[in-house]
Amino acid sequence: GILLPPKEKLDIPVIFAPENMKLYEALLVVHVVMEDGTSWSCDNFDEQNSELSSISRADDGGIHGIRWIYPIHGIPEALPSKLEPAVISCQARNRVEERLEVLLTGAVPGSTAVPTVSTRVITTKNKRSGSCIQDEVQVTDGHSAAEEFHYEIQYKSAKVKAQVEPCLALSLVRKERGAHTGIVTLTFSVVYAPYKPVRHSVMLVVQCAMGGIWKFPIQLVATEPKVDDIINIEAAGLNKESVVAFRLTSQTRYPAPFTAYFLPGSDPKFSVAPQAGELLPSGTAGTLITVGFRPSMYSKKLKATLVIQTADMQWMYEIHGLLPQYTPPVDVSAKTCTRMYLQPATVRQRNFVRENLKPTTTAASSPIKGAPLVIRIK
Repeated sequence: GILLPPKEKLDIPVIFAPENMKLYEALLVVHVVMEDGTSWSCDNFDEQNSELSSISRADDGGIHGIRWIYPIHGIPEALPSKLEPAVISCQARNRVEERLEVLLTGAVPGSTAVPTVSTRVITTKNKRSGSCIQDEVQVTDGHSAAEEFHYEIQYKSAKVKAQVEPCLALSLVRKERGAHTGIVTLTFSVVYAPYKPVRHSVMLVVQCAMGGIWKFPIQLVATEPKVDDIINIEAAGLNKESVVAFRLTSQTRYPAPFTAYFLPGSDPKFSVAPQAGELLPSGTAGTLITVGFRPSMYSKKLKATLVIQTADMQWMYEIHGLLPQYTPPVDVSAKTCTRMYLQPATVRQRNFVRENLKPTTTAASSPIKGAPLVIRIK
């Protein structure tokens, strides 16, 4: 036995190395007795809880030994450490339905393939023909208990669950096992209808009735939606603000906090008010949203993208700033100004090269005649 001093702690290591994907059960028994074989004195043994059946009583009325029993359940789990996540992509405020196929290894002893996960888009033929989807278990040689599975989606946090769970639906439509390989294949129908652009990673957890657990990563991607509307704002003039207002409600019966902002790349000449607030419930007049446009110069047409976002919804508007059209004056004659007369002047251009070539003085023996011998200063 292990000698444990008074008021000391003992760590009991437990090693679990399963060979098959099934539930393993065991009992860990810890029995404590005095080192010298004596008993612990106990005056009120009969008053102790009757559920303490692990206490053995000595002949002298004391406690001879104490025994703790710990049930242990060993659940094997196939970790998705090297699996590429299945990607389900959909445009926000749209809907996509795909088939998700997962391979379960070890559900039946002897299967050794690598767990995989893949997706495929439902074709028109699959949608029209009900015979393409079999909602039954195909078992050829027993192991019916191994064909019962439970599944769920695990989220990283409660916030992610609140955003994704209303947009995601998962149902098992087919499950079969190969007669020769023993590999179980589960086919799920996945419907994804996001309300706004998001990107989240979730985990599909499959548990066999015999105790094995498989985990498969799934990447959910919601891309930018199409713009809800195009708003044209005509400017009233330079440095003058023009506004356009519209009303918007939440998609539920309750008010919803919102934020309004422009996407990067939008022209700063636009403004929105309020930038944060609360959308009134559906069925009411709605919250008033005002978009302003104040140009400072005549140039090309200005654009901006306005986003109004709540916790579970997003609207996008394309804003165009239109400058006022120029209208030429009508019935106005041209005028001639006679107050100022400009007299043209003739300007004689000098040839400095020719002037520099002419000698200013010559010597007495110079063959060039006509130039003075000395410079005369007048």
